[in-house]
Amino acid sequence: MKRLIPILIALMALSTAPVASAGFLHVTQTTMQFHGADAVFTLDYELDFLAKVYVLAFGSANIAPEIETRFASFDDYDVQKIGYEQATVVVKGVSHYSNGYYFHNSHDFGMTVEKLVVKLPDGYSRTYLNTNKTPDIYYESESG
Repeated sequence: MKRLIPILIALMALSTAPVASAGFLHVTQTTMQFHGADAVFTLDYELDFLAKVYVLAFGSANIAPEIETRFASFDDYDVQKIGYEQATVVVKGVSHYSNGYYFHNSHDFGMTVEKLVVKLPDGYSRTYLNTNKTPDIYYESESG
């Protein structure tokens, strides 16, 4: 019983403390995969110790605002999954179709992305370091 009291006090303190303290989430890689006119972004990240404990105790929904701020510059995005080390976000209509090809015009993130990996439907990928925008790129329609 004596061991349970400090644990309960710590959990109560965590429940009242905001998770969104500066630097609690460090995105190590952002992967952008194209699917037709849409893009699926996968964020790989590390959480600081207190954020890990908070997520274990109360779930990952509390870090959703930090994930969402990374996509605020896009018009139509949906956070599909937030996990302990990874989140998936679908952004609709980032490319436009013409004559068998999709064209993606560069889009500003509104922040610097440390490592952006862009994967095309044909398997080609390219890595961009310390960028604040997606690249201008085109890719063939998956249906040929």
